[in-house]
Amino acid sequence: MSFLGKVEHAFLIRRPEEIAASYYALYPDMSINAIGLEALHELRAAVRDAGGNRPVVIDSDDLLARPEATMAAYCAAVGLPFILRALTWEPGERSEWRRSARWHTDVSASSGFERRERLYTHTMENSDELARFAAHHRPFYEQLHAQRLDVPM
Repeated sequence: MSFLGKVEHAFLIRRPEEIAASYYALYPDMSINAIGLEALHELRAAVRDAGGNRPVVIDSDDLLARPEATMAAYCAAVGLPFILRALTWEPGERSEWRRSARWHTDVSASSGFERRERLYTHTMENSDELARFAAHHRPFYEQLHAQRLDVPM
């Protein structure tokens, strides 16, 4: 695990309620671990324990609300040049996504970062299981969210 301290890490987080509903829509047999925020929290701790640089945490809400400012802040944090044109792309499926195309339908149809409100049949409001999954991951999300990249308004 010594490699954890030798590379830069960036984590993209999303509210556990959103993860639960969207994941369940594609994979109804999901487990509580599928949400992944607990594992991400553990990975962040492993990076810290390995002496690595503090991972950059980006919240998807920030990225969707202010893509230019979020990506400029990310690039500054990791020492990369910010390239404005990288915030847009041609819609379409990418060959490397073929095996998991059903997970990429929204981004394949997009040409940039934008919030798309989705209505799911099963949500934490009508599914005790999804509510339990989201509640379990909420503290991990909040801890990661508290460490997120500061994105100027």
